[in-house]
Amino acid sequence: MKADVAPSLTNGPTLIPTDMPTTNRPMNMGQSMNDNTSRLDGVAKITGAAKYSSDMLLPNGVFARFVRCPFGAASLESVDDAAARKVPGVIDIEITPKACTYNGQPVGHVVAESPVAVNRALQALKLNWKKAAVKTTIADTAKVQVAQGAVDGADETFAAVYSTPVQTHSSLETHGGVVDHKGDRATVYASTQGTFSVRDGFGDALGLKTSEFEVICEYIGGGFGSKLGGPGKELMLAAKLSQKLKRPAYVMCNRAEEHLDTGNRPSSVTSVRIGLKKDGSVVGGEVKTYGGVGVATGGGGCNVPSGRYTFANIKKDHEDVSFNAGGPRAFRAPGRPQGAFAEELMLDEAAAKIGTDPLVLKRKLAADDVYREMIDQGAKLIGWSDRKPNGSQKSVMRTGFGLGLAGWGSASPGGNAEVVIHQDGSVESRTGTQDIGTGQRTTMAICCADAIGIPLDLVTVQIGRSTLPVGPGSGGSVTSPMTAPTMMNAATQARGKLFEVLAKQSGDNAADFSVKDGGVVRRGEKFLSWKDACAKLPADGVMGSANTGDRGKGDSQGVQLVKVVVDCETGIVFPKHVIAIQSCGRVICRKTAESQIIGGVIQGLSYGLFENRILDRNVGAMVNPNFEWYKILGPCEMPHIEPVLWAHGQTGVKALGEPPTIPTSGALACAVFNAIGAPVRHLPLTPDKVLAALEGARS
Repeated sequence: MKADVAPSLTNGPTLIPTDMPTTNRPMNMGQSMNDNTSRLDGVAKITGAAKYSSDMLLPNGVFARFVRCPFGAASLESVDDAAARKVPGVIDIEITPKACTYNGQPVGHVVAESPVAVNRALQALKLNWKKAAVKTTIADTAKVQVAQGAVDGADETFAAVYSTPVQTHSSLETHGGVVDHKGDRATVYASTQGTFSVRDGFGDALGLKTSEFEVICEYIGGGFGSKLGGPGKELMLAAKLSQKLKRPAYVMCNRAEEHLDTGNRPSSVTSVRIGLKKDGSVVGGEVKTYGGVGVATGGGGCNVPSGRYTFANIKKDHEDVSFNAGGPRAFRAPGRPQGAFAEELMLDEAAAKIGTDPLVLKRKLAADDVYREMIDQGAKLIGWSDRKPNGSQKSVMRTGFGLGLAGWGSASPGGNAEVVIHQDGSVESRTGTQDIGTGQRTTMAICCADAIGIPLDLVTVQIGRSTLPVGPGSGGSVTSPMTAPTMMNAATQARGKLFEVLAKQSGDNAADFSVKDGGVVRRGEKFLSWKDACAKLPADGVMGSANTGDRGKGDSQGVQLVKVVVDCETGIVFPKHVIAIQSCGRVICRKTAESQIIGGVIQGLSYGLFENRILDRNVGAMVNPNFEWYKILGPCEMPHIEPVLWAHGQTGVKALGEPPTIPTSGALACAVFNAIGAPVRHLPLTPDKVLAALEGARS
């Protein structure tokens, strides 16, 4: 079949542009398992049939919220809760005066019969706070300077300082859940990326053995790393209240609490000094990075140099900087977007200094030939030949191009799965791992159906329960690489057991059987329909189980190219087109794979253009803990995003969730630099910064 791609691409690596009709796309080097299937849970999510933890409003339940510090640093001196206790519906109030070090820090809680009663009680509390001095930024603690001096052996030396803001996770479903403790049993509805880490983390909190309670998380309304780990303070409070009151307890953060106290991508400052030869070689330099960790003691790492480019003798130093704000948590590719922003813009500025095209420089410095091939193909797709030299445009609306590289490690082995073939011909796949929104149900069903050789509609998927086989947490882009091969092994084993039953009854060998065209084939001839074959199974069917499988080899690599238009009168940056090339290995479901890449790009664009936690420098309180003033990318700002699945030389299921968000903000900044001729070195790329850069270029 002739591939429906541009003639210039037909002789290159196998590419799968998303805009091509699904019936006419070139196959992923024969490795694509499913080309057209939509998400199996799509209808449930659209209609509201899908139930999230926040939807579990159980009968006779109670509701609770934390009492939180309204300042960055303060001591709670005294409490008057008399009026709050008189609010109809209030059950109990517990507050412990103490010193607080960040805005949003809990000092107690209110529990009541309804959310309205909880909120009214919180408003009625009279708390006497003694404010203290605060630090709100890296600059309040660390002295950042541009490194000085030439680099030995270099023809040119380039130095600059770059910074990125705090980004909050902004999950649509906030943190928390419901605990229903019934004395000798309990059910936990958790919004979590780790069903089993919640189970294991409860320990003595419920006063039960892990076999005496069940954690359920079938759907998650976003997490991006913030819901990894154990139960968290929200579920621990729910467990305490349910056990004490013998009623279901509901504890979910509101939007403001979500911004204040559920982790973040930490801010960063990067000071760089590099030396270059006229041919573009980087001969040495130094990088000093700072990570703003709030009140935490770690987690501010900034990944630069990244390893995506080949540098020599780069000295790296990092410092975590504390100040009065909530600490970080894992956030989609931790440390990478901060580092990529600095690294990509640094290289574009260095290219300008030695008078070369940044694509030429980055291609030369790229760590391997895979990156170079991706760059070449991406340049054709984005139209890089139309790029104008930096600052050469004089019109109000100026077009710019930028590029950045992504990289992510491979998954570790782990996870368990079961597949049951029933007498009626239905097939059930089971794994306790949760669906964070990546289409886990769909991919598991496809793996099961493909391994057995049956239609997809015969398969049902059971996920997100601690009573199912132990599955991995949804973090680090490991879920599909770890569970897909395991599920295929379990399905293959179940099919083999079916063949053993048939062979025993017919006097044949199990190796004589196969599944083809909806039926069971014996030595190449149709033997039985699938339904009739399964009817010969025992009443409980047959089950296959597995705990490992062949995974994709090597790191996940990617290249992104961005085209923007900048309004030089208003300073507004309009992203127009993004080409996101990402290594994919064996694609399970094309639509879910593409959506992972698109989602990563969207989060990267949002980070680069809008997101910024703002703390009041006087009191340390966040002034924009809502979606009105904490801006995220919306439909009106969305560019055309074109994911390209790269299969050249790839095997196995590989990471797709994390890497696409890494290079976007850096490529975006490079595109703005190209358009206006002046770098904006501090994210987000807001109009005021763009106009200031333009003004600086003129002066």
